[in-house]
Amino acid sequence: MKKIWRSILMLMLLALGAHGGIKVASLHPLLSDMARSVGGDAVEVVDLFPKNGELHAFEPTASHIAAAAGAHLVLACGKGVEPYLEDLRDSLPASTKIVDLGATVPDVYIPGTAIADPHWWNSPSAMKRAARALRLELERAFPEGKGRFAEGHRTYTRQMDNLRRVALLAFVPFEQEDRVLVCSHAAMSHFCKEFGFTAIAVHGVAQESEGDTASLARILAQLRQQNVRCLFYGVNDSPKILQTIASQVGAVTKPLVLDGIYPASGSYREMFLFNVKSIQNGLMER
Repeated sequence: MKKIWRSILMLMLLALGAHGGIKVASLHPLLSDMARSVGGDAVEVVDLFPKNGELHAFEPTASHIAAAAGAHLVLACGKGVEPYLEDLRDSLPASTKIVDLGATVPDVYIPGTAIADPHWWNSPSAMKRAARALRLELERAFPEGKGRFAEGHRTYTRQMDNLRRVALLAFVPFEQEDRVLVCSHAAMSHFCKEFGFTAIAVHGVAQESEGDTASLARILAQLRQQNVRCLFYGVNDSPKILQTIASQVGAVTKPLVLDGIYPASGSYREMFLFNVKSIQNGLMER
């Protein structure tokens, strides 16, 4: 009987621990996914980024700030993705810390520019760096959950390593000269560096950026010279512009999750595997 009561008491304490853990608000679905994976039941995650939102157009409103009330941490991508961070910091209580997870990731520059690509989440290795930083922040905010955070971090790290291996194996059949990744905007530099691709962007960092006529002419000439057979548009963006360009060089178009906003799921694993499969299929057009 004592053993039974001891087991019941332990379950009650675990339940209390889950409710009495740490509240984390997130400004990107993939950071929410990371927080849930690393934090487990010791973390309550609040998604501030709206469903069907546009990454480079989103700005928190009063309702988002209210949803973050009581949060110990607010997770941000950093690297300029959230230009509103300072204003958000001023709107939150001093007890809430904004954690710039992108600060732990080395910059990767858009080819031919001095502009750092802020879309670091397209690299599993970068996600591993960010997850380690998140684990440390969770431990500082809630030391009681240290064991859970360590276990969740180990599991998440193994998942990122597995995803990296899947991608490496998927791209083995393709020669280096064929590994050209042409996207509607510059969002895959981190991915390209990790997996040995040459990145070409039709527009700038955001889909809203459109190059001038001279730039477009240079891109068309480059696509023809390199015999590019597939162009990739953002899965949440209109493919029309890229389809027009593709028709001029005899190429097809396929979707990619460029900004980490995957309508089908907030899971990093599902998003990344979708991208790997789409790129693999695109390279096979040659």
